[in-house]
Amino acid sequence: MERELEFKLLGLNFNYYEKLLQNKGATLIAHEFQTNTVIDSTIFPLIDTDCYLRIREIKNLLDNSKKKELTFKKKVNNEYARENLEYTIEFDNKKNLIKILENLKLDKYIVGTKERTSYRYKNLRIDFDKWDKDTYPFPYIEVEASTNEELYELLDELNISKEHISLKSITQLQNELRR
Repeated sequence: MERELEFKLLGLNFNYYEKLLQNKGATLIAHEFQTNTVIDSTIFPLIDTDCYLRIREIKNLLDNSKKKELTFKKKVNNEYARENLEYTIEFDNKKNLIKILENLKLDKYIVGTKERTSYRYKNLRIDFDKWDKDTYPFPYIEVEASTNEELYELLDELNISKEHISLKSITQLQNELRR
């Protein structure tokens, strides 16, 4: 199990902040194309609010490697950041995993793709995410840290207003667009 502490930064000049971080010495740690499949059931509500089950297929564009992960995320209450407990396993046969899930009556699959470029800066992981237009049409920056303080120190350092922070999941952001 991993503890994840993060927030999204919305409405910023994506390219400006990527260049700014590169100029400050951020290290490129990943450039990926991801297919993300959120799983649920049409028969019964599987997962509590703010929890989800996801299959992520990752193609590393830096070295052409591939991997597949199944993740369950459970939100923890935190007013300053999006905090999750995350349980992830790697698997090698998606077809068989889907059959297992279908036999457990998990038959609802919502698929989205994104390109993610990730940097390590200080003790932070900073992801620049661009989803396919049908999933979420606006790029955003996701910042992950070990503490709330580290997250907010980055805002001060980069002169980013707190109004750009979102603690919402991608599903919550999608639902806002549909309203």
